[in-house]
Amino acid sequence: MTPQAASAAEPIVRDRVLENVLSRHISASRLGSPVYAYQRLASTMEQAQRLAREGAEEGTLVVAVQQTQGRGRQGRVWHSPSGGLYCSLVLKPLLPTPEVPQLALVAGLAVAGALREMTKLLPTIRWPNDVLIANRKVAGILVEGNFAIAIVGIGVNVTTDLRVLPETGTSLSANGADFHDPWPVLGAICRHLSSWYDVWRTQGFSPIRAVLRPSLGFFGEPVQLTVGNQQIEGTAHDLDEHGRLVVRLDSGLLRAFAMGEVTLLR
Repeated sequence: MTPQAASAAEPIVRDRVLENVLSRHISASRLGSPVYAYQRLASTMEQAQRLAREGAEEGTLVVAVQQTQGRGRQGRVWHSPSGGLYCSLVLKPLLPTPEVPQLALVAGLAVAGALREMTKLLPTIRWPNDVLIANRKVAGILVEGNFAIAIVGIGVNVTTDLRVLPETGTSLSANGADFHDPWPVLGAICRHLSSWYDVWRTQGFSPIRAVLRPSLGFFGEPVQLTVGNQQIEGTAHDLDEHGRLVVRLDSGLLRAFAMGEVTLLR
């Protein structure tokens, strides 16, 4: 069966009981309402995009207990077993389209702050869209869209069994956090994202950058940056005012990258 056929066959049935539960956790947040909850979806990103095309208001939240075709950046599969938090938000930033990718860093800052609040763990951010605990990926972020409508997808491994994750992944429960379900984490993420999103909308990226730079934690370290089929080595130097990673190449030249996959060389 092709992915398209599988998606078409996937039943889309709202879980009203779960929506009521989620609404209680999200009630203190500006973003996250209305909420559409499902036990099973092909992709929360696809469903959020569908709702956005139908006129969904800013802040609309799509949540799934499981995804059958969750996706990450560059067409990668996002493993979506039970025990994870999988959601997508409809946003309408009304800022220049080149600035929209900054939303991944805004969301990363929000997720890291929420996890720190809820677990007392010390998450770090791996540019441009991952949140790590002890150098293993615990959350990922995907942003798609433009100045008018942007969809922000967030996946967090909460109680996920490590045996079903890639070896580079981890979960909150594997690091000692005690959760019976991921919904309190969702509430905290929505609150933090509401706050940082409003800062970004009204003040630009500068205040986001100021808080992000210490959270990145790899400046001065040797890195390999994969951009498409190209691999570039150098030293992570800084995060610029546009959210690009600045790398000092072996030649000494400073070069800014708007996207890519970063690996530490140590």
